[in-house]
Amino acid sequence: MELSPRKKIILSEIVKAHIAHGEPVGSKFLCEATNLGISSATIRNEMSELSEMGYLEQPHTSAGRVPTAAGYRMYVTGLLEKNNPSEPIKASIDKALEKVARDPEHITSTAGQVLSDLTGFTTVAMTIPEASAFIKRIELLPMGKRMALLVLVTSDGIARSRICRTGDNLSTSAIRTFDRIAAVDIVGTELNCFNGVFLQTLVAKMGDFSLVLMPLITALFEMIENVCHSQLDLKGESNLYSVYNKDIDARQIVEFISRRDAILSILSEIPDPVSVVFGDDSGIDVLKPSSMVVAKFGSNNKNEVGRIGVIGPTRMAYEDLIPSISYFAKQLGKVLEQSIRDLDD
Repeated sequence: MELSPRKKIILSEIVKAHIAHGEPVGSKFLCEATNLGISSATIRNEMSELSEMGYLEQPHTSAGRVPTAAGYRMYVTGLLEKNNPSEPIKASIDKALEKVARDPEHITSTAGQVLSDLTGFTTVAMTIPEASAFIKRIELLPMGKRMALLVLVTSDGIARSRICRTGDNLSTSAIRTFDRIAAVDIVGTELNCFNGVFLQTLVAKMGDFSLVLMPLITALFEMIENVCHSQLDLKGESNLYSVYNKDIDARQIVEFISRRDAILSILSEIPDPVSVVFGDDSGIDVLKPSSMVVAKFGSNNKNEVGRIGVIGPTRMAYEDLIPSISYFAKQLGKVLEQSIRDLDD
């Protein structure tokens, strides 16, 4: 049943008041907040009908009403006005993201920590490898006779590095051989081509330098395997203990999300640029009192690189969080895009 304009106003005010104060909302408050020009009795009738429709519930007989999960869902999807974050919030996000720009190898992880610091919530940050991504750059930087830094950059802006110990002294000739194999056989190759057969091909081209170079090639394949799988970073997990009320066991939620696979599955199914995922819809009991506000981000308008957002109690300030996280994801995409350009220089 479609809500009447009056019911929409009443439900919206109840949700906003409950988010702000965490207490049941009564008809007297709504008379003052809505300016509908109707009596308390009429408002109580409307609240009763909203309860019958499943949008409100009454904690006990003499109390006011609080939103149900369905009530929050209706508020977010049908009643919430789409606003832009304020200029001060934009400025704080832009300044905070400067920290992300200084660490291109850990962009997603650092961004998750920044968002957690800004919002006070636990953040989830997921990277999604592009199906057609390829190796854009390989660099080998000697750090000693048997030590080198291996740097990998993919076409979708993911960077990885690893310090490797070689099997023998890393001579100038061995470095030239590695650089030649990298330039001819590795750079430009799609990530999904790095399999056992391709590894054998590379080993055959090492010649007399197989002993010294094999650890480097093995490390490269391990880095690529890591890049090819969706990664999940959780930051600010301890915040969950402070944002849930005493009736909710935050420890169970922390333990659940730390297993990561279920959260990755939920994030991978988010359809919209910015989405609110209600735990009540997940079919997972431990997540029922929770929700996530998540936005997609990419290096440009076409490529989606990942998803980032916050997880917390269903009673969150969606009116502020949704535009803020949307803007954060947009600016994070710009940081990623600039990082890719810098790697090309």
